[in-house]
Amino acid sequence: MDLLEIKGRISVALVESIFPRAGFTLAPPVAVETSQRLGREDLIPDFQAILPAEGGAARAPCVVEVRYRPQVGQYLLIESQRGPHSLFTVAKRHWPALVFVFVTDHPEAGRSCCQAVDRGSWAAGSAVATLDLHAHDELRIFRQNVEEHEALLRRMFTLLTGG
Repeated sequence: MDLLEIKGRISVALVESIFPRAGFTLAPPVAVETSQRLGREDLIPDFQAILPAEGGAARAPCVVEVRYRPQVGQYLLIESQRGPHSLFTVAKRHWPALVFVFVTDHPEAGRSCCQAVDRGSWAAGSAVATLDLHAHDELRIFRQNVEEHEALLRRMFTLLTGG
């Protein structure tokens, strides 16, 4: 197992910890007949996050895919150049409301280590942009919740890299 895979697994665990603190119940991802293979990557969401019904109206579960990327902006730029073969285009076909959460230990200045891409409002061919996880209106995750997990993430990643 290499360092990127270890950071990826830690990222999934930390993001999975953020959602219950925001009131979500977690469930395994929706069953799919076959996983989508994109180059070296499989596309299988990590979990479903379900908010309790509010005012008697059931809420649709949020399907979440967590990815560790050292440089989120660079990754998004490369993906946008892939056109119809982009991870986001393929994901939109199979999981229209999928939320990607990118975790990085090198966020741009003023940005969070946990950034979300909401595929529900994205149209194929348009630019992909992230917003800090706590800024995603539908998720209602508090900034403090994310910041506490970021502090833990930074400590663990520092221990892994010896720096």
